[in-house]
Amino acid sequence: MWLLDCGLNNIEWKRVLVVYIVSISPIILFIYLTAKGQMKKWITYTIISSFFIAMFGWEIWLNFGILDGQHVNMRRSEALSCAIPSSINWLTNSLGDVSIVWFGIIILSFIYRNKKTPFEKFIIPAFIILLSWFVLQNIWVEIVLYYNQVGGDARLSWAPLMPLGPWFNPTLFSISGRDVSFQGQIVWVLATPIYYFVMIYFYKKTKGT
Repeated sequence: MWLLDCGLNNIEWKRVLVVYIVSISPIILFIYLTAKGQMKKWITYTIISSFFIAMFGWEIWLNFGILDGQHVNMRRSEALSCAIPSSINWLTNSLGDVSIVWFGIIILSFIYRNKKTPFEKFIIPAFIILLSWFVLQNIWVEIVLYYNQVGGDARLSWAPLMPLGPWFNPTLFSISGRDVSFQGQIVWVLATPIYYFVMIYFYKKTKGT
């Protein structure tokens, strides 16, 4: 197995396992629910759309450092570049974003289980819940999972959902000496209303089926 030849340390092993588990999870869940006849059309359309939004909105740009940013291999160790090659890194990250969006749907569905669905129209409390989940998980990603790859001194490319690029990237705050940057967080702030409207659109289009 190629992972055993990459020379990963204990922390890097944990990071790699988290990345692969989170990226593979939506595929496994989709196959399982489809086989059971329980996969709803509106969720299928939403998660497929979310994949492309993440891929073209920021993941490909950050992966290859397309516009005034560092290639992902310049922002991580050789061991991590071996374990998650840059040729698939954008794919695993985009699938990971699908997991995040899908879990956001699960959170809203649970919170509103005894209330009117939050997917028929824009509801501010539902939007705030979704935004909170997206931003909180992304803070964890920046300061723990991908620290130095998207946080620290990393220089990230401009991307459509990172419109100010690396040219305006102040530190918002620090946790345990690790900075949380504007550029790292703005992407999910801008993506939240897009994802929420996509959810509403497909829910209404399929009548919740």
